[in-house]
Amino acid sequence: MKFHKNITGGPVTLPTAAVKLCGLEAGGKAELHALEGAAVLMKASMNAMELIHALDSLHQLTVDLAVHLIKVCGPCDGCGGECPFGDFSYEEITLPDDLREEAGIPAGVKLCAYADEEENSITICEAGYDNDLRDVPEYLLKMLENIGICMGELEERLMVGDTVYGA
Repeated sequence: MKFHKNITGGPVTLPTAAVKLCGLEAGGKAELHALEGAAVLMKASMNAMELIHALDSLHQLTVDLAVHLIKVCGPCDGCGGECPFGDFSYEEITLPDDLREEAGIPAGVKLCAYADEEENSITICEAGYDNDLRDVPEYLLKMLENIGICMGELEERLMVGDTVYGA
């Protein structure tokens, strides 16, 4: 069950129904796991079956989020081995620090390379986006690929940085 809360900077109170659903008791202890992009509140002490229920619930949430992402990005339609988005196996582009500084490119930003066949040259520049498929943990990338998400659309969503969940 999902509950919506506005974060105001003050204390966050939990709806009574949520507390009961989680099996937390008034006066009991809970653990708050602050994660990147999520927070998980769970009982501080659990028996084996309670822990299994927690694992199952978190797994189901993971599946639900993956299904949501597939709905947003769409399924891979096969493309007959020729994805219109291109090839996603690329190396990270690096430049020596002195060249970066001379070009005015800050350290740590993504770089792109463009080939100009007429000039027989390659231009390396700041990418202009923060994330792409290289930023997705390898195990998640494989999982998403195996369940059939359109990798090109996923990369586009990562590069654009638009909201894909919630309002």
